[in-house]
Amino acid sequence: MKKPILLLAFLSFGLFTACDTDDDSPNETPQINEELLGIWYIDALIVEGEETPYNDHEDCGKDYVEFNEDGTYRQIDIWGCEEDVDEEGTYTATGNTISLTVSGNDVVVMDIVTLNSETLLVEGMDDVDDDGEEEGVQQRFTRE
Repeated sequence: MKKPILLLAFLSFGLFTACDTDDDSPNETPQINEELLGIWYIDALIVEGEETPYNDHEDCGKDYVEFNEDGTYRQIDIWGCEEDVDEEGTYTATGNTISLTVSGNDVVVMDIVTLNSETLLVEGMDDVDDDGEEEGVQQRFTRE
C-alpha cells in the first residue's frame, strides 16, 4: 500500500507528463539547483486546497526524494526499516520548473511554488480521484 501512495504523492501527477515544449527559457537558475540538492521528506498532498498529511512514514525512517549534484534523483520508500528505491532518474531545474526524467523516457514537469532551506512545494494539475476532471495538486516536502 505504501508504494502506490508514495508514487501518487510525487511522481504520478499524470498530466505533468510532457513531451518537449517550445518554451525557450534557457535561464537555468543555479540557486534552485543548490537549494534543491539533498534529501526531501514527503510531508503533505494538497488537492484543491485540501491538505492531506503524508502519514505513511515508518517509525524507523521516512520516505524521501533525494536530488544529487550530478543531476540524478532517487525516490526512496522505507519499508520494514529497509530502503526501497521506488524510482530513479535524472532531473533539471530551470527557472521555477523541475523536470524529472523517469525510467529513461517519461518526463514529469512540475512548477516550483516554494523552495527554501526547509520547504519544497511543487504544483500542477492531475485527475487525482479518477473522475475525469483535473484538480489543482500540490506536494510539500520538508527537510529535518
